Amino acid sequence: MNDYLCHDFKTPRTDTSRRLPSSFRAIPVIFYVALIGSAYVMTMDYFNYKRALQQKTEAEERKKVSEEQRDAFNKEKSTLESEATKAEKVAQWMEGARNIQPIAVKIARAVQPETRITQVALERSEQVPANLALTIHLNGTQVPNELAAIESALGQLLYRSYSPQQTKNGDVVEYHSTLVRQAE
Repeated sequence: MNDYLCHDFKTPRTDTSRRLPSSFRAIPVIFYVALIGSAYVMTMDYFNYKRALQQKTEAEERKKVSEEQRDAFNKEKSTLESEATKAEKVAQWMEGARNIQPIAVKIARAVQPETRITQVALERSEQVPANLALTIHLNGTQVPNELAAIESALGQLLYRSYSPQQTKNGDVVEYHSTLVRQAE
């Protein structure tokens, strides 16, 4: 065997750095606490995100329902406005309508028995419901005098003739006029 023994003993070395301070032992603890905290924050953010999506969906549904209600109300409003417009036109029509029977009676009484009335037409226009279109067909010998009597009789009812026209076809005189109601 060999008589040479080798013993390796370490001697203190001065060229190495010092040990870390003991406060650095807290670094791993802080790392794990930060890791757990960030996991908690991420989890809570995920749940808040899911809740926000659900609230957004509910808000969109409420918005859709309110828009449908608004559209229904607007449709109903437009229907009511059109009905009101129609009612207003009917009211104007009725306001413009006067009792036609007194006009027909005055025309019949103004004509002499020798003259025959073959046709009387009283029509109202939609544009100006207060005015009446008068058409009379007279048959007789004294027609011009009869027309003057008819116009004076209509004047008693506060109507005046506007643009009267006469045409004669044989014995029949056709008289057209627009009757305008005078202010009282």
